[in-house]
Amino acid sequence: MDLPLNVYALQDFTLQNFAKRKCLSDKSSSLTFEELWNLVDIKSKDFRHKSPKAPIAIFAENSISTLINFFAIWKAGGVVVPLNPKLSSSQKYKLLEQIRPERVIQSKENQISGYEKSDFLPDEVDLLIATSGSTGLPKLVALTIANFIWSAHGSSENIAVDPNDTWLISLPLFHVGGMSIIFRTMLAGANAIISPKILDGDFIDQHRITHFSLVATLLDRFIQTEVSLNKETKAILVGGSKIPQALIQKSIDLNLPIHTSYGCSEMASQVCTTSKEATIDELMTAGKVLAGRQVKINQNGRIQLNGKTRFLGYWQNQKLLRPFDHNGWFTTNDLGVIDKNGFLKVIGRTDRMFISGGENIHPEQIEQALINVEGIMKALVIDMPSETYGSRPVAFLQGQKNYSDPELRELLSENLMPFQIPDVFLDWPSQEFSLKPNLDQFRRIAQKRISLRN
Repeated sequence: MDLPLNVYALQDFTLQNFAKRKCLSDKSSSLTFEELWNLVDIKSKDFRHKSPKAPIAIFAENSISTLINFFAIWKAGGVVVPLNPKLSSSQKYKLLEQIRPERVIQSKENQISGYEKSDFLPDEVDLLIATSGSTGLPKLVALTIANFIWSAHGSSENIAVDPNDTWLISLPLFHVGGMSIIFRTMLAGANAIISPKILDGDFIDQHRITHFSLVATLLDRFIQTEVSLNKETKAILVGGSKIPQALIQKSIDLNLPIHTSYGCSEMASQVCTTSKEATIDELMTAGKVLAGRQVKINQNGRIQLNGKTRFLGYWQNQKLLRPFDHNGWFTTNDLGVIDKNGFLKVIGRTDRMFISGGENIHPEQIEQALINVEGIMKALVIDMPSETYGSRPVAFLQGQKNYSDPELRELLSENLMPFQIPDVFLDWPSQEFSLKPNLDQFRRIAQKRISLRN
């Protein structure tokens, strides 16, 4: 079939094939495809006076109304910029200064103004996704609806979805992991359901949820709290960080149909994914390359990406920067190998970034926030293993003023998200080493000191 690669084609495709089928729901309401597009057409009139390809920022709660706004903006010719609604006021303002949207959609009691308006984006851009950067300013990943449709198409060849299925949206809609779900279900004529804040087995059974997208932390929480996945569960797509072997083994023991994966914002979510027949050894990898994507490893061991899901570039200083070589390959900061059977194994990073509970954490950003605290002269943040989150930040500090841990957390909360705030604050080492320390030495000292605390 010809894929619907823009919002108008997607509307025609879904109405021709699935008009009366359930499309989008939450715990108390649902919409058919026909009802959804009727609401989108009405809402799009609110945006038609805006300039074509002007960025419109949405502090995007996971809700049906948020998704209606997304499609309405696209139908009006705008660029959707979904943002984390839990940011502090100062964080929101800094982000809006960078994006310079023509309009901001958020709660009326928390309006922000005073930033300069943006130039218009290139015609092909439909979406800007903010992804964390080491400088503290996020990178704005420019994507198209076509990127997400090709992503959904390749995913469906590995994880089948049909019109009777329901895929849970539990990941945030301001990340590609959450955004990509609605395109997978629309292409299949299936239902996407917004997860309630407290997800339990009754909700899963009542709505006959068949597909899940989870980070490892949420999968582990499911297992630990004995949330019963119903017998109709067909697939659990797990990504966001390296999956502990023990968690994979628990999932297999419980006959959970998990798929491990590797993806990124720059490729509209999944790049590689394991199949439903995968062995435990295969589940310890990120799987094989999906249709519509290309992957190779360069001479320095870095993962390079290309294909129909590849982003257009980064929107920076009102320009679209295209970080590709002459053949269109994007070089990531991830290190990996592809084994003889074609399975990708991600083995590390070229920078200091690590993933905690599915969120990217850049130690440099936390260090800068700490140094900005009065009396702190030096800061170093390292990643330490966590059974729950994979990794968590721990900070070493040197300064002229002693703060309690609660005081530091309060001071950092204005400029950092909760997941970025270190779990533990330690004094700078003085006697543990005499030579210039490396990160592994700091990790050993942290491990020793934390064990003494416990």
